[in-house]
Amino acid sequence: MREKVEIAAVQMNIAWLNPEKNLENMLNFLNKIHMEKAVDLVIFPELSNTGYVKGRDKKFGKEYIRKAEKISGPFIDALCAAAKKYGFYIVSGFCELHPEIPAGLYNSAVLINPRGEIVGVHHKLHIPGEEKHYFIPGSTIDPYRTELGNIGLLVCYDAIFPETPRIISLKGAEILCAVFNGPKWLPYDRLAYLASTRAYENRIYFILCNRVGAEDVEFSGRSSIAAPDGQIVSQSNGEEEEIIYATLYGERILEERAFLPIFAERRPELYGELIKRV
Repeated sequence: MREKVEIAAVQMNIAWLNPEKNLENMLNFLNKIHMEKAVDLVIFPELSNTGYVKGRDKKFGKEYIRKAEKISGPFIDALCAAAKKYGFYIVSGFCELHPEIPAGLYNSAVLINPRGEIVGVHHKLHIPGEEKHYFIPGSTIDPYRTELGNIGLLVCYDAIFPETPRIISLKGAEILCAVFNGPKWLPYDRLAYLASTRAYENRIYFILCNRVGAEDVEFSGRSSIAAPDGQIVSQSNGEEEEIIYATLYGERILEERAFLPIFAERRPELYGELIKRV
């Protein structure tokens, strides 16, 4: 990981079924960040183009599919252009049309570099509740090598399973970006606990970027950034749109992994139960 990485996590409201409005809001946030602070990486929440799903509903489902885009669509193209314009890496959640299956959807997160190129796309692996009526689960868990360091992507529920960030970390991740649509019924400090725990378990930086606003569900905000020792280094304390900033230091990963070499001391031969179906 680079010696110092400047981060901005955008806790934003997302308009239901209105990618054009959401993109305009995101571009405004990117310009605001550019004016306020020199940053390297900007993170937006889960499903930033379409908003969250609702219960099983043919009419809504049809419109939801119509608003989704392939990876080469205008929403991602505009984010690529913005990344190149401002010189940022950008991570964003988005509702992605399957490249081959008509009406098939992924709940995705994309990583774009400052040259406006797509570095990688993560498809949500763990599909909860009503999302099962909409999304095809992904099947890959990989970090992406960048000039900032090795960056991993997770989408919301993926972060609840400790195996997922552990595998990405074992594959080399140093910065883990988790895009969220976390509901308000979660206790207000639960997301900070989650970010802190996942960072501490793997001696990585963990960025949890949640949304705000309401659709069928109210969303809680409370975005959090945790350091490799589990310390919360930046956090939103509210449920309004805001940007939280943090500076990540590469030496903190080295210090924590030198002090407690968790990967060298693992005992995988004892962990067979982890791969058995319940």
